[in-house]
Amino acid sequence: MNEGDVIIEMTPFIFEDGNTYYFQILKRGHSNDYHDIYVYEKVREEKKNFFGIKRVNEYFKQVNKSPELVSVNLNTDEIKRDIRKILIATKAFHQLKNWDGFVGNIPNDVKVALKRENSLKNILGE
Repeated sequence: MNEGDVIIEMTPFIFEDGNTYYFQILKRGHSNDYHDIYVYEKVREEKKNFFGIKRVNEYFKQVNKSPELVSVNLNTDEIKRDIRKILIATKAFHQLKNWDGFVGNIPNDVKVALKRENSLKNILGE
C-alpha cells in the first residue's frame, strides 16, 4: 500500500448541527500506526449567466486544513471523536453555549426584530 491510497472511501454522515458532511481516510506516508482523516462538506453553487440559464456547480470543500491522525485500527469511536473534534474546531458556534450573536448593550426589542429578519431571510433563502 502506498502513501495516499484510499483506506475508506468518501463516506457521508450527519453531524449534530443537522448538516451532512463526508469523511475519507487515506494511507499516511511511512507510518504503520496512523492514517490521515479528512472531513469535507458539499458545497452547491447556483449561478445564472447573462441569458438566465441556471448552472449548478457542486464540489467538496475540505473542512480541516491539515489531516487529523487516526489509528490504523480504525475504531469507530475514535473516528467519530476525531471527526467531532475537527468540526467543532472549525465551526465556532458549537463552542459557545447560549451565544445569541449579539455583542454590547442592545435593547431586547431590537434583538427580537433582528432575529425575526434573519429567520425570514433563512426561510426565503436570501
